[in-house]
Amino acid sequence: MLSLKLDTRKLAVSAMLITLDVLLTRVLAINTPLMKVGFGFAAVAVCAMLYGPVWAMLTAALGDIVGAIIFPVGAFFPGFTLTAALTGLIYGLFLYRHQHSLWRPILAAFFNCLVVTLILNTALIAYISGNDYTVLFAARIVQFCIMFPVEAIVMLCLNRSGLMVKLIEEYK
Repeated sequence: MLSLKLDTRKLAVSAMLITLDVLLTRVLAINTPLMKVGFGFAAVAVCAMLYGPVWAMLTAALGDIVGAIIFPVGAFFPGFTLTAALTGLIYGLFLYRHQHSLWRPILAAFFNCLVVTLILNTALIAYISGNDYTVLFAARIVQFCIMFPVEAIVMLCLNRSGLMVKLIEEYK
């Protein structure tokens, strides 16, 4: 069930995951004008596994907003906040209450990398920059080829880790 029930533990854990998302996305990532390689997705995936799609959407969106405020890269554009929220939704739909699954983390990574990163974020970058979408799309296929396996492996490891299983069991 999708729930926004608030409790102190959920707020504290979500705040830590937002902080981790910002650090892994804005500080410890490799950023180029066409591509970003980082591990901020892992914090959103953990939130999705623990709390579900709605909470993961909120955490991802807040992580994007906080990151844009503290570490701005150009002007703030809300389209990227929406795609961050969509990442939380995808992860939540695939990962929530499905620990030990082999295919769900891989599918979550695939759909996120394809729909959000390759198609939607490329369209947003084309819109903002005025560059041709097809040229950007071709260039960003490299990011897809790098990040899809990275996301899939990290999410598989998280989904099957003893710590995550223990945390998930606490919230059942």
